[in-house]
Amino acid sequence: MTTPTRSAVDNLRFLFEQTHGYLEGTMQGISEDAARYEPGGPASILGQYAHLVTSEDWFINVKLAQTTPVMMRQYPGFQTPPPPVGWNNWAKEAVVDLPALRAYAQAVHQATDAYLATVTDTILDEPIDLTEVGMGYVNGAAVFFLALGNNMVHLGEISAIKGLLGLVGYPENEPSPETAAA
Repeated sequence: MTTPTRSAVDNLRFLFEQTHGYLEGTMQGISEDAARYEPGGPASILGQYAHLVTSEDWFINVKLAQTTPVMMRQYPGFQTPPPPVGWNNWAKEAVVDLPALRAYAQAVHQATDAYLATVTDTILDEPIDLTEVGMGYVNGAAVFFLALGNNMVHLGEISAIKGLLGLVGYPENEPSPETAAA
């Protein structure tokens, strides 16, 4: 049996980096019209994207890091954030600055990586209070899983909606987080 060369937190950093790269690569070329297109089922790209970015900000910065969310330090592209549920209706009615939302997403991604650079694997066993969303106390590992899983699920929805619009869903080349934001 060999000793792992990466800690669990290092693996989480890798997974978030990959997810962020694919997300931002998938968001390349999204026009305002494409972002607001309503596919008749899932929420629009705008709703999906705003939900997953604000969720990561909340899970990582508020619940795990116990700090101010990025949206309170930088203009996120909207005045009122999407609710935990019903963000499809929010996306239909909200005035959203898509480039500002994309910049906010980059700042959230950077904050997630910066947080993960400061913690050890002990965070995975720490009790985290998610009672306000009906989950009670869960461990840190569950919170990371919720953030990553949420990102992956909605990334797939965004890619599928792009396909409905005749656009390439996932990036054709594996993007890096630095180049995907362009």
